[in-house]
Amino acid sequence: MRGGSGLDAAKSNLKIKVRPSSPTFTKKQAMRKPFSAAVLRLLFLALPASVALLTTACMKDPEVVMKDYGPIDEAIIKKYLDDSKITTAQRQPSGLYYVPVTTVPSGVKASAGDSVSVLYTGRFMDGRVFDASSLHGNKPITFILGRRQVIAGWDEGIALMRKGEKAELFIPSALAYGPYGAGGSIPQTPYCVLRLS
Repeated sequence: MRGGSGLDAAKSNLKIKVRPSSPTFTKKQAMRKPFSAAVLRLLFLALPASVALLTTACMKDPEVVMKDYGPIDEAIIKKYLDDSKITTAQRQPSGLYYVPVTTVPSGVKASAGDSVSVLYTGRFMDGRVFDASSLHGNKPITFILGRRQVIAGWDEGIALMRKGEKAELFIPSALAYGPYGAGGSIPQTPYCVLRLS
């Protein structure tokens, strides 16, 4: 100690402990942690592979989904209408053809959200019946219009009708059962005719 006061002597005997605000590790301590660099690299490689697997597993067959059956359906429906000499068919922008059979101009028109009841006969263009209310005790099917409870062609076609009317709908496959069909009785891409009342 150099000549000084007792204060200098007290300072020299004072021991101050400093605690860092966050822990520090030496290289050896860091390597002892349970997640080693090898495990992190493995996770880094497995993550993209699992994401790729999940995204491709949810994809549908692009050949089936991407094929546009619109022109094919249109040609088949037009040929059927011409061969059957049906001249009252009204083509809708969607490709649906609406053929009024019995009209009731004073009838109430259904709109989206309304409950509707319909007697129907569904058949393929070759005349084979695939479903009908007559096969189910001749009881009408009841559903809420515009809620996708039935195929899109029904929602669209029934919205064109008034209560008490009868009509035929020539429905292209995009508005019917599409590339996947429905159960065992309706194959892929069926365009169909529905007689409704």
